[in-house]
Amino acid sequence: MKIVISKLRERVIEARIADWPRILPSRHRSTPANTGFGSSRFSSPSGAFRVLYAADNFPTAFAEAVVRDRFEGKTRRFLYRPHLEQLCVTSISSSRELALLDLRGAATYEVGIDTDTNRARIHTSGQALSEAVHAEMTDIDGIVFNSRLTTGDCVSIYDRAFSTLSGTLPVALLQATLLPVELTRLGITVRRKRGHATP
Repeated sequence: MKIVISKLRERVIEARIADWPRILPSRHRSTPANTGFGSSRFSSPSGAFRVLYAADNFPTAFAEAVVRDRFEGKTRRFLYRPHLEQLCVTSISSSRELALLDLRGAATYEVGIDTDTNRARIHTSGQALSEAVHAEMTDIDGIVFNSRLTTGDCVSIYDRAFSTLSGTLPVALLQATLLPVELTRLGITVRRKRGHATP
């Protein structure tokens, strides 16, 4: 992807992350402010770096990590307890202000990069941009962007800034105080297994 670094530099902000929710697999609960390699919107297709995601509110974290597009075109909405039991939630904070490329709102359009970068379901454009930013803007700690699902703020933090991050003691997602409200708001029923509703 061809990018104009000077245009991207106009979109760099300094911001401190404070108690941004992150939903992660419970098997990684001992390292809530770390992550492995994976395929996601701003991950490295070449495996050059890792990224950690968090959102500025619980509904957005839940949408991005759990719901995604699974209810598209469906009248009945079910999530299954065994899957939810494998997840936990923490709150991520940074010990200093982070240098973040701000791709919220109309940023991609305004700086002249592919708008699929932060809007499309397919992550190819976002990964290409992130790879270029990580390599060519070595002072950048990550990217802040709008969730395509909720429009809430999300952050993708590069592993070179992981040392500035901390996470609260994770709690099981099913015990999260905000989960019942969100399930009700979205009309989601939790089932123990397929065909059996949770009492």
